[in-house]
Amino acid sequence: MSDATTTSKGANAPMMAAYLMLVACAMMWGSNHVVARGVNATVPLEALAFWRWVVAAVLLFPVCIPHLKRDLRLMADHKMSMFLIGTTGVFMFSIVIYLAAYNTTAVNTGLLNATTPVWVLLFAAVLTADKPKLGQWAGVLIAGVGTAVIIAKGDFSVFAEMNFVSGDLFAMISAMVWAAYSMLLKRAPKGVHPLSLVFVSALIGLVFLTPLYIWSVTVRNEPFFTHLDPAWPDMLKIFYIGAGPAFLGYLFWNKGVAVVGPANAGVFLYLMPVFASILAIIFLGEELHIYHLGGITLIAFGIWQATRRKA
Repeated sequence: MSDATTTSKGANAPMMAAYLMLVACAMMWGSNHVVARGVNATVPLEALAFWRWVVAAVLLFPVCIPHLKRDLRLMADHKMSMFLIGTTGVFMFSIVIYLAAYNTTAVNTGLLNATTPVWVLLFAAVLTADKPKLGQWAGVLIAGVGTAVIIAKGDFSVFAEMNFVSGDLFAMISAMVWAAYSMLLKRAPKGVHPLSLVFVSALIGLVFLTPLYIWSVTVRNEPFFTHLDPAWPDMLKIFYIGAGPAFLGYLFWNKGVAVVGPANAGVFLYLMPVFASILAIIFLGEELHIYHLGGITLIAFGIWQATRRKA
């Protein structure tokens, strides 16, 4: 009996570790919005996006070395796919998500960015032969209403007056960009190690982020890192965004998916807005309003309705 129990516990250990890594991944990805919002007054957006991926690339490189020699040949045969993956997932997403974080609350950024599964469904309907069913369209509509509730802060007159917070719109666009990136991943070369894919994507994104960063320093006279003096508190936050969400987040995600499978892992992404909201309330003093709760409920139900699998 004890031997069977021990064997069962040993078999469950990798599964439990995978679930913990997926929870940690969701927390780190949710914290990305909070840290960005916390440094928006002192760290130029271009510097935050640039140094985040520099840190991530430096940390990824030694982990990728065993796979790169073989994977680079495979990726070289799929240049356009890799270009699009790196451009959307690293360059475009970084810029748009930080434009959101710098111009609206971290709570709103996290919640609106969580609509990604709905945009994946919509893009698939337009660009592929995979057409949504009636129940899925209902889910899209419900999540859309939830998104509108948050953007309007519960007051739909803002739509008539076109009086939006720009950051909320950027947050919604970031969800669309990530949805496009997620669809483009299907065009990634088969057999490439996930970490090699992230590393090369980071390099491609940095091709565009680097001139933007140089322009901000030379033309706009922005600092290399931060306006804060001393600079080290913000530099630690920048390092965290690179080492945490960008490096460890992807590492934990890949390991978690390998153990529990992509379908089960995908559920953990819904924890991102939860962690973003909790961390924003604790560290930034942001408030959770009734319209947030209403929007959360509608978005969560809409995503469930749009993505659930019928028996």
